[in-house]
Amino acid sequence: MITTAHEMAQPDAVEEFDGIELNLHRPQSARVEDYLLGGIGNFPADREEVGLLWGWEPGARRAALQRKAFRKAVLAWIGSCGPMQILDLGCGLPLPHWWGRAMPGSVHHRLLGEVHELAAPGSRVVYVDRDPIVMSHARALLRGNGTSEVRHVRADLAEVGAALGSGLISSGEPVALTLFDVLHEVEDARRVVAAYTEVAAPGSLLAISHRSLDHVRVSRRVLGRTAMQLPFFARSREEFTALFDGWELLGPGVVPVQRWSASRAPGNLRLARAAGAYGAVARKR
Repeated sequence: MITTAHEMAQPDAVEEFDGIELNLHRPQSARVEDYLLGGIGNFPADREEVGLLWGWEPGARRAALQRKAFRKAVLAWIGSCGPMQILDLGCGLPLPHWWGRAMPGSVHHRLLGEVHELAAPGSRVVYVDRDPIVMSHARALLRGNGTSEVRHVRADLAEVGAALGSGLISSGEPVALTLFDVLHEVEDARRVVAAYTEVAAPGSLLAISHRSLDHVRVSRRVLGRTAMQLPFFARSREEFTALFDGWELLGPGVVPVQRWSASRAPGNLRLARAAGAYGAVARKR
């Protein structure tokens, strides 16, 4: 059973907004995960698909929490590096706001923190997503906290020029590029990452989490995501590692998301293949 805030009003399923077709009759990955995590930024199609998802991925909610734990650990480490410009590509929906009322020490409370909240004071943060509903929520809820400058860009993450075109990201300066749990929806992810690699200044950081092709239940996942009409391009450890061509892997290198820590030494390769999702952080040489 999912703990949610669904006693609160759900958003109206308006099919068009400002001339943009929303396709609310079809599930969308950020909204599906929002429902998994107890949010209210989802619609009937998303909730129906989560009901089906349990049959293919019984541990889907636990896996989503593990991916959020990786995100929190990486962002906290980036914040410890000092002020930086950060480009959050495919930012998705903000964490459910009721997490802030969760008991201190609970899993939800421990995973709290959006990019601009975890960034060092003086940082510049740009949230990027192509979904108009996602960006509507981002503009309303991810406004900055007085210590970091925040902007929002509605663009496909593959549109590098548009993603960088907020006016807040300065070329020639290091930038932290974060791609948390989004590249499994991109067929040619290597080409997309290479485009950002080409324009990133030396000293830039790249953080990626990605669904694994090596997981023992990957065939179920592919079947489930296909049935849900969601794009799904899981990748092997080798394919994931290749995304970091031109970058120096930091910490433990490529590991399951739940095993990443900036201070952890590289782990056992055999154990690393047990991942449901891989995670890594790197610096551009």
